[in-house]
Amino acid sequence: MIAPLRRQLASETRILDRERGLVDYVASDQTLDSYNEVILASGWRFDLFSKNAPFVDSHDYSSIEKLLGRVVDFRIEDDRLIETVQWAHDVPENGLARLGWKMTLAGHLRAVSVGFVPAKTLSPLDADPRPYEKRVRELGLEANPPARIYTEHQQIELSACVLGANPNALALARSQGAITDGDLADAGIDPEEAAFLAEVAPLLDGAPASPDLARLRDDFAARFRLLFARTHTPFPTWPDGQRREQQEQKAQDRERAAFLRSLATLLNPQA
Repeated sequence: MIAPLRRQLASETRILDRERGLVDYVASDQTLDSYNEVILASGWRFDLFSKNAPFVDSHDYSSIEKLLGRVVDFRIEDDRLIETVQWAHDVPENGLARLGWKMTLAGHLRAVSVGFVPAKTLSPLDADPRPYEKRVRELGLEANPPARIYTEHQQIELSACVLGANPNALALARSQGAITDGDLADAGIDPEEAAFLAEVAPLLDGAPASPDLARLRDDFAARFRLLFARTHTPFPTWPDGQRREQQEQKAQDRERAAFLRSLATLLNPQA
């Protein structure tokens, strides 16, 4: 099976029903994306997706703990893929879904990302490039032709990126009172990680825009995902388990310190 692809948009989000947790998302459109590719709206297929229609966190559907809700409707409107999601915010045990729902209501979580498997594509490198060239003209992209056009694709899931993809949004939601430390704890974020998040994210937001800052922000997101994953790693019950946990804690502390040094250097290059 071809490896699933993911495409994320700063989606248009519309709250339909606060009580039921219903939200409409523009999940995909036909604009040229950051990969220099176009996904045709007419090419979406839902044979696999419609059987379960999962709405998950960060393309991770390996466990029910990552299930945030479900997609209850999907349709094509004006060359856009519109999907209606029902968040599982009413499930007390699903702290991650309740955290994501609160961030959505407060406007801090807007992007969704589609996971799909391509079935048919067009490319300027095809043996016969004429179908590709015709599509480029139809899309009005002659001046900036895409590297690839996806013409048929099977959706397998829809994701919100509650954790990791944008830690700044998480920290901002916390600082503005949209979410509490209790919400973070319910989602599995321990107090040390919450404090690290709160310390770093405002500094990143306040720094002047630059390629170095962009790389550091991406690095922060990756580090936060890794650190979050480590807090969920179960340690064995045998005697060596405690020593391993201590080693992991020291590794986390070193990574936090190294990141803060990098950030300080970027913000104060003359220091």
